[in-house]
Parts: sequence; structure tokens; C-alpha cells
Amino acid sequence: MLKRVLALGTAAVTTAVTAALLIGPQATAHNASFRATLRDPDGRRVGTVDVRISRYATQVDARLRPNANVTPDQFHGFHVHANADPANGRGCVADPDADPATWFVSADGHLAAQGEGHGNHQGDLPSPLVLADGTARLSFTTDRIEPSLLRGRAVILHDRPDNFGNVPVGTAPNQYQPNSAAATDLTTRTGNAGNRVACGLIDRGRGR
Repeated sequence: MLKRVLALGTAAVTTAVTAALLIGPQATAHNASFRATLRDPDGRRVGTVDVRISRYATQVDARLRPNANVTPDQFHGFHVHANADPANGRGCVADPDADPATWFVSADGHLAAQGEGHGNHQGDLPSPLVLADGTARLSFTTDRIEPSLLRGRAVILHDRPDNFGNVPVGTAPNQYQPNSAAATDLTTRTGNAGNRVACGLIDRGRGR
């Protein structure tokens, strides 16, 4: 059976990379708008993320619809990923027949400055709480993400909650004993939020 490989928005990413992922100061100053449409590995639409940039802050409005890969009654990790290393692929690439751990690895790690740990990454976002009916709505304002870095990045929804790196390790009664190196690494990189179940590229206006 032929493998189905989903490659979403490759041309948009190529254009964004060659343009150094800049939107320009005039666009930032005049209420620029962006959108990412999240899709699962089969290409089904999972939701949208609208970003509106004003002079003072960035407003984010995310909406999710029911999807078999998204568990109801649970928080889900939600991040902006760098999508900056062509060696890992470009855009939102996933083979639905492959191991879920391989889905959307093309989006690379979280958008972050050198030395930032998880919980403080530029791309770390609040987590949507998916309702019992499988839908979710999340709105927030942030000044953490530099607007000029947004275009061409990827928004990723994970299948598990994000611990935001908040796992105190030590020997005190209110601390956890040191865990395995693998678990500690997952917390440091992703908040141990699990597999990537939906991906969407950020582009100007109301993208597809």
C-alpha cells in the first residue's frame, strides 16, 4: 500500500525562509493579521489560530474542532515551532501510517532564543482546554513573540498536557526525585507534551 504523506504549505515555507521570515515594520505597525490552519496527519482541519498584531501587543484567538487525535476534557500542549531547519523537512509533513512520534517533526523545536528553557521559549503558548464535546476556544494577549519572526513558523497542537518545565527536582519533601535523563530532556524541550497531532503554518491574512 502506498504511504500517504501530507505536506502542507511547502511553497509558503520556502518563500518565507528565503525572505528571512520578515513581515516588515510597516506591517507590524498597522495591525497586521496572520492565520494558521491546523490539520491532522490525514489533512483534516482541526482548527484555526488567528493572530492580530497591534502597536502594543499580539492578540491570539484559537479555535479547535473535534478530532480523533485530540482527547476531550484535557489540556493540550500548544506551541509555535521554529520550522527553520530544511534538513528535517519543510512545513507540516506527516505520514498518517507512520509512528505518531514522527508526525510533524519537520516543524523542528519550539521557537526560542539561545539558552531559553521550556516554559520561557518565545513559542510557548497557553494550553487550550478541550471540552467534553471535543471543541476548544482560547484567546490571549502576549508580547513575548517578536512579530517579525512569526511568518513561516508552525503552530503545533500536542496530544498531552504541557508541564511548562515546572517539575521541581530535589530531595525536599515538596520536590520530585530526579527522573531518567530521557524524561528530564522531554520536559526541558517540550514540557513532556507528547506527540504532535496537528500542525499549521503561519501566513499573512486569513490563510488556507
